[in-house]
Amino acid sequence: MTAKPFATPYKHAYFEGQIVPIEEAKISIMTNALHYGGGIYGGFKIVDTPKGQAIFRLDDHIERMKKGVDSLGFRFEFDPAKIKQSVMDLAKKNQISTPTYVRPIIYRSDTNLSPDIAGEYQIAIYMLKIESYFDQTKGIKVQVSDWVRNNSKSIPPSTKATGGYINSALAIDAAHKDGFDSAIMLDKHGNVSEGAVMNIFIVKNGKLITPSKDSDMLAGITRKTILELAKEQGIEAEERTVKKAELYAADEVFFTGTATGITWCGQIDEQRISPVMGRITAELIDNFNNLPQTRPDLYTKIGDA
Repeated sequence: MTAKPFATPYKHAYFEGQIVPIEEAKISIMTNALHYGGGIYGGFKIVDTPKGQAIFRLDDHIERMKKGVDSLGFRFEFDPAKIKQSVMDLAKKNQISTPTYVRPIIYRSDTNLSPDIAGEYQIAIYMLKIESYFDQTKGIKVQVSDWVRNNSKSIPPSTKATGGYINSALAIDAAHKDGFDSAIMLDKHGNVSEGAVMNIFIVKNGKLITPSKDSDMLAGITRKTILELAKEQGIEAEERTVKKAELYAADEVFFTGTATGITWCGQIDEQRISPVMGRITAELIDNFNNLPQTRPDLYTKIGDA
């Protein structure tokens, strides 16, 4: 199965401190991060809201990037206000339509051959006109991967470290070769961690369950939002260790992520989970899609940084 493009880049990017045509946002083949994965990225979503085009939970995304930079020890002077302003300036320059995906990346930009954390760092930002990551009209088919999720003693799974995503790439590639849409990854103990590039939730007997943060998973911003919505809707929710066998016995399974949104799962390995979207999944999707109206405080209007 070949990966299909689902996004188109806008004409301009932020690169080396200025906005330039996307074709000019280029790095040398000697760039250190290209060889050793010395980078960390984020992903923001711009959507239409009653107050105009706005970015969902921008402060949360910026804060997670900062924590990643700090935990990995990157020599980058992290200025949240400057990053926000750069995103806003770029959005205006690109005259965006929605929905738009924003990808900032902080990377080791020097050409020194040493595989070290110390070095020079830059931030680059580009934007994509995004379509659906998955076909939302049907439940996706996923495979429980033989590849094990990164753990805190190898590459910190709580960060979006670029080098760590070869782990996800291997799992997704294996799933595609076997005819699946994506993969679920287990942690070092054999328990459920997350989807290859998404967080995972299961529903059993009306209860919402998701792997806890000690399951070698990335605590996603959409995941956080779903847990908040569940509390507001009176849905019992639990963060805990999830056994592999619980996947196959679940009443509903869905995934969450900035690019993927909320995607329901119809099949895991050879086990059919549900031929239709589950009731709780559908309720959460409806409430998530209504957030621009019900929770405008979660959105930063373009131009308000």
